[in-house]
Amino acid sequence: MNLYFFVEGRRTERKVYRAWIQHVFPELKESDRIEDVKKNNFFIISGGGYPAYKDRIPSSITDIQTHGNIDYFFVCVDAEEDDPDEKFNEIENIITEQAQIPQHAVIVANCCIETWFLGNTAMMKKTPENVKLREFRQFYDVSVQDPENMGCPSDYVFKAHFHEDYLKEMFREKRLSYSKEHPGAVLDKSYFSALANRYKQTGHIRSFGKLCDIFHSLLLVYHAVEESA
Repeated sequence: MNLYFFVEGRRTERKVYRAWIQHVFPELKESDRIEDVKKNNFFIISGGGYPAYKDRIPSSITDIQTHGNIDYFFVCVDAEEDDPDEKFNEIENIITEQAQIPQHAVIVANCCIETWFLGNTAMMKKTPENVKLREFRQFYDVSVQDPENMGCPSDYVFKAHFHEDYLKEMFREKRLSYSKEHPGAVLDKSYFSALANRYKQTGHIRSFGKLCDIFHSLLLVYHAVEESA
């Protein structure tokens, strides 16, 4: 099985998806070039951020058509301030305009990938010492309420910026650090599992749950093919 991941950002997403793919599909090896994809490989490419990635999706589909051997094509982006359904439709329309569309999934993080990371309940202390974290928690408690439904305080213009700051304060409380260049603990298998459990138990972070559900389906297919080989 070969997977192709087209991710929005240049920094965080490549590192996160690389780690998570290896947790779920340890048999798959990363290829640096699509030309090198043979069997049981995955390939990750950055779309260069919004709006540049909209023009680069067709090129990725052309690469898949040219080189073949890709079983599943993922496009992973953030909704940020946009409506997630509108963002999904925008990307889906770009894909379906191409000839010979590969089997694919559009994953739209609501509102950003940091929103998903807020779903790890173990990262939130019951009585935080950090004053800013206490203020954030009073505004919206992500350990109880769905992070995807969180807005932002009046002194923030963008939800995505607040979600990232909230995450940084959660990490700081645990004497950890998070940045887009160095995502830290979110790369760990235990962190991924905690997010998956949050989705399964509560239905929260549904956009992350969509990714988990597809991963699970592909894993079943992979094992069925390997057993029949």
